[in-house]
Amino acid sequence: MDPVKLQEWAKANEPSKEMVYESGYWNQIILVRDMIARLLVPSFEEYEKLEVSVISTHTSKSILLPVYYIHLDNGIAITMRYNFHNWKVSINSPKKVYIDFMKLFDPEEERDISGVYCEGFPAENVFGCYAKNKSQFTVELQSSYILYTFFWIFGHSLGLRKQ
Repeated sequence: MDPVKLQEWAKANEPSKEMVYESGYWNQIILVRDMIARLLVPSFEEYEKLEVSVISTHTSKSILLPVYYIHLDNGIAITMRYNFHNWKVSINSPKKVYIDFMKLFDPEEERDISGVYCEGFPAENVFGCYAKNKSQFTVELQSSYILYTFFWIFGHSLGLRKQ
């Protein structure tokens, strides 16, 4: 699948109103588009230029869901998905990322997350754990609140955010 802008993809794949998880679909789209993306840039002007794409899909609770992709100007690429249970996030950075993630996940855990659990990820976007490689890693985050906190810490620690 060629990358598609998130908003275009979301409108084209909107689940029917009768689907139980229809609101959950929009909640995750809005979270990534409006909140997470904003944490990754220094200004509103940069946010308006940042492109959040859909590079693949997966299905959970009978809803077609996106696999999100964000490529930052500093070369960091982010791939993530949500299946109404947890988030999987892969970071691919040209430099090692030394951040205290404050136990949002276990940074010393040496167990890699299997690609089987990264539904919809291209195989080349699933990495080992943070403990083994600080520039390419995949983590599991248990809620959208933790996802937001992860990217708040990530953005501020790397100087992506100025406020």
